[in-house]
Amino acid sequence: MPPLAALRLSCVTSATTSPARQRSVIHLAAERVGFTLIAEASDLGVSARQTSPFERPSLSSWLHMSHAYEAVIWSHVDRAVRSVAHMAELIAWGRHHTRTLVFGMPEDDHPVVVTPQADGSTIRRCLDLAHDAEQEARTISARLSSSHEALRAAGRVIVEQVHAGQSLITIARELNDSDVLVPRDRHAQLQGRPTGGRRHGRDFERFRWTSGTLSKVLRSPSLMGHRIHGGRSVRDSTGAPVLIGQPLLSDEEFQALQHVLDARSNDTRQTRSRTTALLTGVAHCSGCDGRMYLAALKGYPYGDYTCRATARGEVCPAPAATATETAVSRELLLDSGVRVIVAKGRCGGGPARLAGPDTSR
Repeated sequence: MPPLAALRLSCVTSATTSPARQRSVIHLAAERVGFTLIAEASDLGVSARQTSPFERPSLSSWLHMSHAYEAVIWSHVDRAVRSVAHMAELIAWGRHHTRTLVFGMPEDDHPVVVTPQADGSTIRRCLDLAHDAEQEARTISARLSSSHEALRAAGRVIVEQVHAGQSLITIARELNDSDVLVPRDRHAQLQGRPTGGRRHGRDFERFRWTSGTLSKVLRSPSLMGHRIHGGRSVRDSTGAPVLIGQPLLSDEEFQALQHVLDARSNDTRQTRSRTTALLTGVAHCSGCDGRMYLAALKGYPYGDYTCRATARGEVCPAPAATATETAVSRELLLDSGVRVIVAKGRCGGGPARLAGPDTSR
């Protein structure tokens, strides 16, 4: 009889690669113990801390059909259980049904194999590994609970500020001044990874709050405690949102917040399109060294390249364009819709001037 592969993951996102990694480890473990896999029990989005193997949608049905396979293989102990009691229950099931339990344990040289006749040392090792997984789960839970409580407190203040009429730029600046981490950095911190990273060709020790980042957070249904995937609430088979934690706002409070944000946006929210501004990434501000972006002037066919330090959550001491290493011709400027200053206080340089004798300057 073939063995059964068992996968489990607490939270699934579009970027999750853990199922693939688990399958790889399981297949390697099967080869090492001489099994060929033909069946799989996959429980994605299921917590091992809250459910035993006998309570999971996919695996539980297989455990009640023990006659169909001779072994169950997990990639790691914590994919099977996060409780000493659940491990003891699983070992007892294996002995009763004369089935083998296999844990891939990729960090070791070989998998842990628990046969129905396993000796005491093997059983103790499995219980010790389950104890470690249980302690890790408690630590993670306590850390997340503390973090969520702090974020809820900060979130309530932010919502109150929005309703009081403060601009998102002002609130973002206060968050930066108070050293409040953006969601991306906070997640990295909780995972034990360094904060910050590279963005737009610049390295940051930590990312800063901007009006855009803040708006994204305030418009997320996660404020109502919803699980989010692709920016939208995940729903169960009945259409009800899947909840992952205590909501910061009730449904009515969330909708009221959206009305305030919609009124402020003044119907200016648009899908980002690819820019045709040729100097984006070329022209930089001499005050903060940030990129200059083309800002269209309403009612005019041209625009100005401006410093966007405010949008990055920064304050530029002297916003202005600076020289670049790339050669910039008059034709390049005019093609990108830049307004050219030909004399102090006077504008000029429209497309008609390309008919002049020399456009290469």
